[in-house]
Amino acid sequence: MSDELKEYSEIKPEFNRCYDKEFNFIFNIVDSTEHKILVQKGALEKVKNGIIPKLNEKCEKIRKLIKTDVENSAESTTNNPCPTNFESKDLKKIKKRNGEIVALNGLVTKVQNAHNDKLYYQVKLEGGKTIWIASLVKSGYEKEGKILRLLGYVSEVGNDEIAKKYNNSDFHILAFCVIEMETKQMAMLPGSELQIKEWMNGKIPKAEK
Repeated sequence: MSDELKEYSEIKPEFNRCYDKEFNFIFNIVDSTEHKILVQKGALEKVKNGIIPKLNEKCEKIRKLIKTDVENSAESTTNNPCPTNFESKDLKKIKKRNGEIVALNGLVTKVQNAHNDKLYYQVKLEGGKTIWIASLVKSGYEKEGKILRLLGYVSEVGNDEIAKKYNNSDFHILAFCVIEMETKQMAMLPGSELQIKEWMNGKIPKAEK
């Protein structure tokens, strides 16, 4: 991709240009059997749609553009950036929300070590009840007494050994973005920048089906 790209909005047309160029090259070297596979209905679109999320996550050039886009959004005039939609009363229907992305405020009450230097910690929600958080990001903010705003997926504990050791419920939150409320510092999982941008713009992102 061109080094002249300055904004994330420029990536899609540039990607389409590169994609078309490379596949035209491929079509010229494949045999007739391979050609029939490639032109099956939806085949090329499926390949393209699979490439884009990987580029967002793995390509350093694209990640820098997304990060800049996110930072610019943080400076926008959105009336309600990073809203919440989960508190104590929502625990009653948490099973129905399995797989959804939720945002919440939580007071850190317990912290345990988990896998790959990530932390497993309990937070007290607005309303007084608690829920456990499985961190997908190393933020350094997960300390007892800290108030955090979290964005993550509602998930069943399943066979997670760490979770079953400490968590007495069947669900926890897989947090991929953490905001330390006192300093407003943020840490996020690489590859989640577009979801964070949407959240900063006042909308809780939808989980991909």
